[in-house]
Amino acid sequence: MRRVSGKERHGEAATRRRGGFPYPHARGFTLIELSIVIFIILMMTSAAVPWMKTFSESTRLRTASRSIRSLMNFAQSCAITQRTEYVVLFDATQNEYWLSLLELLNEESGGTVTDSSRTSLSESIDFITSSGLSEEEEEEETEEGYTLSRTGGILGIPKQIVGSIQILQMISPRNSAEISGVDYVTFYPDGTAEDFEIYLQNNSGRTSLLTVEEATGRIAIKELSALEMEELGLEIIQEE
Repeated sequence: MRRVSGKERHGEAATRRRGGFPYPHARGFTLIELSIVIFIILMMTSAAVPWMKTFSESTRLRTASRSIRSLMNFAQSCAITQRTEYVVLFDATQNEYWLSLLELLNEESGGTVTDSSRTSLSESIDFITSSGLSEEEEEEETEEGYTLSRTGGILGIPKQIVGSIQILQMISPRNSAEISGVDYVTFYPDGTAEDFEIYLQNNSGRTSLLTVEEATGRIAIKELSALEMEELGLEIIQEE
C-alpha cells in the first residue's frame, strides 16, 4: 500500500476548503465584472426595444390593411351573389369604415356623403332581436326601408381603425386627395368596381396603400417606401 505524504494530505485538505475545486486560482466574479455584464445586457435591451416597437407598429398596420381588404372582398362577393351594388365607406374624421348598399347613400351638395344604414352594433342587435329575425330568413324589410340579408350582422356598423393608425388620404372618382369626411368605393354585380386608393399611416410614418382595380375589382396592399412617399407628395409623420 502506497503511503500518502504530508504534502499530498495538505493538498487534499486545501481542495476541500475551496469547495472541491482542484484549481488553486478558482474564484467567483468580482463586482466590476458583474457590473460590466449588467451594463452590456442593458445596452442590448435598450437597442432591442425600439426595434420591437417598430415591428409591433408595422404588424398592426398590416393587420388593419388586411382587415379592410377582407371587408372589400366581402362586399365584392355580396355584390356578385346578390346582384346589387355594395359599398365600403370610410370616415377619415372618425377613423372608421363599414359596409353598406349604394342605394342607401345620399350625396349632398359640396361632396358630403351620408349613409342611412349607419348604426351601432348595439342598435343593430336590438333591432334584429325585437324584429325576431332568424339566420334562416334570407331577407326582411326594416323600418328604415332597406333589406336585412346575410350581411345584416355587419351592414352599417362602423369598425374602428385601431393601433394609432390614421387614414392619411383617399382617392376616388369623387375626389383626388380627400383627407377628411366620408368617401366610399363601390363594387358592382359584374365583379367590377370603382378605382379607389386609400393610404393608412402609423405613428412611425410607415404607410400602407390599398388599391381597388376598376376592371377586375382586385384589391391590393402595398407598403410604401420613403422615396415613394416623397414622389407622391405625401407627408411622413414622425412619432414625437
